[in-house]
This record gives sequence, structure tokens and C-alpha cells, in this order.
Amino acid sequence: MAVDMLIAILFIFFFLCLGHRLKNRNSLVTNWPIVGMLPALVSNSDRIFDFLTDMATSHGGTFKFKGPWFPSLDFVVTSHPLNVNHILCRNHGNYEKGPEFREIFEPFGEGIVTSDSHVWKSQRKVLQSLTKNNKKYAMYLDRIFWKKLEKSLIPVLEHVMKLGVEVDLENLLQRFDYDHICLLALGIDPNTLSVEFPNVPSKVAFDEVEEVLLYRNLVPKMVWKIQRWLQIGEEKKLSKGLKIVDDFVYGCISSRREKLRSETTMEDDDQFDLLTAFMVEEEGSEMSAFGKSDKFLRDTAYSFVTAGKDTINIGLTWFFWLIATHPSVGNKILEEIKANSPTSNDGNLVSFSVEELNKFVYLHATLCETLRLYPPVPVNNKSSIESDVLPSGDRVGRNTRILLSVYSMGRSEEIWGEDYLEFKPERWISELGNIVQKPSYVFVPFGAGPRVCLGKDMSFKQMKTVVINVLRNYQVELVENQTVALSSKAIALHTEHGLKVRIKKRCV
Repeated sequence: MAVDMLIAILFIFFFLCLGHRLKNRNSLVTNWPIVGMLPALVSNSDRIFDFLTDMATSHGGTFKFKGPWFPSLDFVVTSHPLNVNHILCRNHGNYEKGPEFREIFEPFGEGIVTSDSHVWKSQRKVLQSLTKNNKKYAMYLDRIFWKKLEKSLIPVLEHVMKLGVEVDLENLLQRFDYDHICLLALGIDPNTLSVEFPNVPSKVAFDEVEEVLLYRNLVPKMVWKIQRWLQIGEEKKLSKGLKIVDDFVYGCISSRREKLRSETTMEDDDQFDLLTAFMVEEEGSEMSAFGKSDKFLRDTAYSFVTAGKDTINIGLTWFFWLIATHPSVGNKILEEIKANSPTSNDGNLVSFSVEELNKFVYLHATLCETLRLYPPVPVNNKSSIESDVLPSGDRVGRNTRILLSVYSMGRSEEIWGEDYLEFKPERWISELGNIVQKPSYVFVPFGAGPRVCLGKDMSFKQMKTVVINVLRNYQVELVENQTVALSSKAIALHTEHGLKVRIKKRCV
């Protein structure tokens, strides 16, 4: 009897699968009984961003992914520019990060990356007051950036050049970024970028936590929650990494509190990191409304470090790879650098004002083209509060998870034309020789609408400064016979195996 029942169940399941297969025979993804489209997601996890692009492109820019019946893994992915404009700008009040996002990204706590509504607005207002038209902040930012460039990045490049050895440029730039953002957020330099290339636990831990967060996005909630409960697999790695991160951040908070207690005045202290700014804010201000608890400072600093630790290095890693594989572009950038830099090159670094950097039009265009094809954050997560109809005609229900595929938008023929896969900086330059300004909901590496990235201008300024000073003094040559591909382990757009290069002195 039991055998007959089992055979009957298997036959029913077989015919259900056959029916679904026939129903979906023209689709790139089959919606199977019980498991939904999960097999396709799992089998494409090593190319997840290209998979989302394939799905969106084959369905007119918007695709509804159906997960298994039992856990909640349904989502909508869209790269349709009108939908993106609707969600990020025109009807942004109906779309937030949402409780599911906060649950997956729980290491961020109540920081600005995961917060919504009035909490997010207040935090955003605080950061704007800190960063906009604040001379002390601007001076501190320039000083620490220039210090890391002059005392760390260039000396390491010089050291590698003299040894004549290969170096992973991505690793080097990641260390540069991490040291810089820790100085900005925490007031402490971990010194990961030095000729010894030290193994710094906090940096390793931040990266490992990021890898596990991608894993949480790819598997049913039930799976990672069981792993967390049992402390096995990826969740065990997350717990260990988070312990190291928290010890590091809380240690920075304690150290800074102690220093402030020992000082009688802040007038002579030129340090203006995020922790210091929050700690010394007067009572009754917008900032003090959050309180000054260690937990709040930890969440704020964690969000700031995580959001900023890949700002420059991802863009510049892909930039140097692209100009190395497109030498005509690299030559044009060199010509522009020579035309707008001091005539004598004695090996010294050069700094430029914002106005002077604006003259580097082709360099700016090349950076934009790099970010179009390789946005540091390839997906923007949103959740609908109420049901809605998108401009594309697609309906979304309440509490629907929506993935805005920034990566897919950069590879959309509808947006960029037939040559959308070509690396072509000229598309960003008008006939008059000026930068073509694309709408923020078309070119979305920095977001759009009320949550647009506050550090956009700073990022361009810093990337240009690094490129100009590196290329004025060095040739960056790719090591032969290496495969440069997207990482399958991170929520940010790193490479899978790094970018191996040789550094040679540039002869002027």
C-alpha cells in the first residue's frame, strides 16, 4: 500500500514537472513545482549578476522570480529605466529597504544602509551636515587621502617596481581603500597597505562577512537560519568574522572616548573622523537625538566602513584592466595628463583643485564608462510598502522584494544602443567636448533620488587623483595569461582572482 502511494506521488510529481516544463519551454528559467526557479538560481550562482541580466533582458527589462513554495524567496528584478526612476525618485515613498533586507543584512544594525523612514531621514540629515560645506571635514578628508597616497600607495608601487615582481593591483587598492575609510570613519589607520602586505584580521573579517551576506541572498531564509542556529557552514564563518569586526570597531570607540575625556578642548584637535564628530556634537542637535550609545556608534561606523571600503578600489581595478586591454584609450588619457599637468616630471606627486580636475574630460569619461560596465554595487535592494503598478505595466504586491539591477542597466541595448557592450569613453563626450550628463536613473552606480550617494563627487575626485599620479610616474602592465572575471563570492563587484600586474617606471 505504501509503495503504491509512493509510486502515485512520483507519477503526479513527474506530470507536474512535465507540465511546467512544457509551459515554460520558451523561457530561460523553468518554474518547477515546489522548488520554483531555485535550481536556476543555484546553478547560476557563480554568475549571478549576468544571470539577472539575462532574465531581465529576455523579459523586456523586468522579470518575476518565483522561489520555492515554503520559504519566501520571490522577488522582482528590473533594469527598466522608467521603473528605476519610479522606484527611486517619483514614488520613492512606497519603496524602502524593508524588514527582509534588514534581517539578511543584520550585521549593519540600525545604520544608514538598512534604516528607513524617519530614522533614515534623520541619519541622512546628520551626514549631510557633517560632509557638506564643512571646511574642517573637507580639510581632514583631503589630508588623510593625500597621506595614504603619498606615504602608502606610491611607496608600495615604487617598492614593487624596484623588485620587478608581480603584484595583485586589486589587493593593493583594496588595502588603500580600507585604510582610508577607517581613518575617515574611525580615526584609526590599520596600515594594511605597506610593503610587508600584513594580514590584518579586521580587514579579512569585513570581507568574509560580505561574502556570507551574498550567500544569504541566494539561499532560502530557512537554510541560513538553521545554519545560524547550529553554528555551521557560512553562518559559523559570519559569527567569527563579526566578532572580529565588533571587537575592532568597539575598540576604536573606546579609544576615542578615552582620548576625548583626557582633552580639555577640541580647538587644537584637527581630527574630524565620524566617531569624533558624533561624540562631540552638542546636546539638543539633530545628531544628539540618536543618543551616543556605543551600539549606535558601532552601527553607524560599520555602515560607513562597509559602504566606503570598496568605493575607489573596485572602480580603479576595472579601470586599469580596461585601459590595459584598450591601449588607445590609455594613450588618450596619458595625452590629457601631459596637457594638464606640470611640464617637468621629477617624480613628485601633483594635486589639483576641483576646477583643475574638471579639465580631465577624457579621464572622467573613461571612469564613467568603467562604472557603467562595472558598478561597485551591482544591485540595489528595495521592498514595496503598498501594491503598485510600475511604468512597464508590471504589478507588484505589498512587501514585494525588488532588485534594481544596476549591472544590467549598464549592459542594456535599450539604454546605450547597439554598441552597449563596447568599452567606449567617447559616448560620454559631447560634440563640444563636454561631459554628457546622463539622468541619475539611467546611470545608477551612485543611486538616484533622495538616497543618492553623498560621496559621488568625492569619489570622482579621488579616483582622478590616484590615476593621474600613478600614470604620470608608472606603467601598469597586465601579467600575461591570466583570467580576469567577476567574483562569485561578494555583493560588491570584485574580480574572482585579482588583477596581476607589473609596475615599471614611466619614461617621460
